[in-house]
Amino acid sequence: MKRLAEILLLCCAVALLMGADSENVRFQRIGGKIMCTCSCAQMLLQCNHVGCPNSDQMIHQLRGAVHEYSNDQDVLNFFRKTWGVAAVVEPDTHGFELLVWVLPPVAIALGLVVLFVKIRQWRPRPAQPAPADLPLDPHLEALRSRARQETEL
Repeated sequence: MKRLAEILLLCCAVALLMGADSENVRFQRIGGKIMCTCSCAQMLLQCNHVGCPNSDQMIHQLRGAVHEYSNDQDVLNFFRKTWGVAAVVEPDTHGFELLVWVLPPVAIALGLVVLFVKIRQWRPRPAQPAPADLPLDPHLEALRSRARQETEL
């Protein structure tokens, strides 16, 4: 019974994993990382731009590149060279594009450090004296006492 369960589990695993890395799955996965260059601002495989001058050619090139290259990164590099860096949505991890990955965490860390330093520099301010406690100009004090007498307050 145990042996039968192991064989059944093995068959299910093989059936589920069979074709997991087929060209069509790779085509869909890589196509989700490439943007159509017709200025419709849509992903290549979802471009619904009527009469799009680029999507048919790009999809054809994507199918060929998926068939030709075994590595997804090579396919994306092919599109970077052919259609420009802006065609691939996910930036590369080399050269100038590495800044896209590095700059946001560095900026957040720098902002937190500045915030921490500013909070540490805060000092409680001394209490401001109430306006009634401040000495007034003698001329203003005379006017105030005259106003009190005239209004009988």
